[in-house]
Amino acid sequence: MKIGISLPTASREAFSPGLASAAQHAEEEGAASLWVNDHLAMVAGARSSYPYSADGHITWDVSEPQLEAFASLAHVAAVTTTARLGTAVLVLPQRHPVEVAKAVATIDVLSGGRLTLGVGAGWLAEEMHALGYSFEQRTSRMEECIRLLRACWTGRVDGFDGRHFTTPPGLVMEPRPLQEPGPPVLVGGASAAARRRAARVGDGWLPVTDADASSVTAFQPRLAEITELRKTYSRSGPFTSILKINCSRASDAEVVAAAVAARQAGFDEAVLDLPWSVPERALRCLRHAVKAVS
Repeated sequence: MKIGISLPTASREAFSPGLASAAQHAEEEGAASLWVNDHLAMVAGARSSYPYSADGHITWDVSEPQLEAFASLAHVAAVTTTARLGTAVLVLPQRHPVEVAKAVATIDVLSGGRLTLGVGAGWLAEEMHALGYSFEQRTSRMEECIRLLRACWTGRVDGFDGRHFTTPPGLVMEPRPLQEPGPPVLVGGASAAARRRAARVGDGWLPVTDADASSVTAFQPRLAEITELRKTYSRSGPFTSILKINCSRASDAEVVAAAVAARQAGFDEAVLDLPWSVPERALRCLRHAVKAVS
């Protein structure tokens, strides 16, 4: 199993030690992949429930810097050579898919074919409304976005007429991504609906959980469920399972134990979402996790 790491794009550590430094050192320590999160705007006092905390409250300071995902990946691509690059996850329903297709293709070409696109439906209604999109229609819009992304990556779209998006005939989208038929699209979320969506339209699954070995182990039957669902949907071809592990409150030993549990559960890769306030500690945890699963 491989080990990746989240980069500090949502805190002041993006500037010190800096995104480039964090990416380069993580690659040197054996990170197979480098990931960024995505929010185009945070909303102070938002009433939306945060799905990844027990009480539904956001676990970070919304006044902290939030770097844009694609600009961050382009920066990281320029200073790394081997690690894959990914979004974990891009809130796809609040961006226009033609614009996303162009950004993804550009980064894939410039990085030498290293991009993985993790996508999610989003949870922050206030952010989506600020960008002019319906929160209530986000799941159907996301699936349509994925279809249009893949159409764009063929290089030419001869008319797309969907519920949410339309394009004119003869839409030329060059350059095409270096990866054929396009970068893998991993669907985020741990709910039953998200698992069905990953099986139906995804090239992989990218759920999130805390750094608790028992919680990680509980994903094993869900992976088996997705395998069966893919058969139901007549899906074939490569499928990648990556678990993002929230390590914000975990000890070094708990981080390593969660990574080992992810391997035992059957994941292809675990991404450690570690705090970068002490870079040496983040890199130490990464190094120990890589050794533990190799």
